[in-house]
Amino acid sequence: MAIAQSLISAEEFMKLGLDRGNFELVRGEVIELPPAMPEHGRVCSNTAFLLESLGRQSKFGYTLCNDTAIQTAKGPDTVRGADVSYYSQARWPREQVGGKLPPVPPDIVVEVVSPGDSAAEVHCKVGEYLEVGVLAVWVVYPRSRRLLIYRLDQDGPAVLTEAEVLDEVPELPGFRCTIADLFV
Repeated sequence: MAIAQSLISAEEFMKLGLDRGNFELVRGEVIELPPAMPEHGRVCSNTAFLLESLGRQSKFGYTLCNDTAIQTAKGPDTVRGADVSYYSQARWPREQVGGKLPPVPPDIVVEVVSPGDSAAEVHCKVGEYLEVGVLAVWVVYPRSRRLLIYRLDQDGPAVLTEAEVLDEVPELPGFRCTIADLFV
């Protein structure tokens, strides 16, 4: 449901104070999104925990979650709320995180697919993230217990099932987990 009548900028969107609900700015229009179901929240929590644990142990990076804003387009502006994002210290030092839009895209964005998400919507978000400079987009499908990893330099996604291990991730030196770990 669109709640804005005229196109607004990312800066105007961030100042609206939309604290009762989940919203994104899509091509200048404010869009309200339905709340996530518990399964979605659990997968987000598990993923954020795994990535944050690596970041704390290695000091390589850190995690943001709760639909943290990422600007994916300008003129008209689009601001997406990533389920989970991971920034390396080299890309955006943790000490610089504050109350403004991130000045750079994350290294990794994780989108957890809800039952109401259409394939077209998911594909659109993946494309936006990659075009703005996100190095890898992880799309997690809780119902089928799969992880798809998209990178700009690949023809299609890498597809991993819950029995497989995710390791040797270029953006995450030393990271290793089973896909099943996302769903516990």
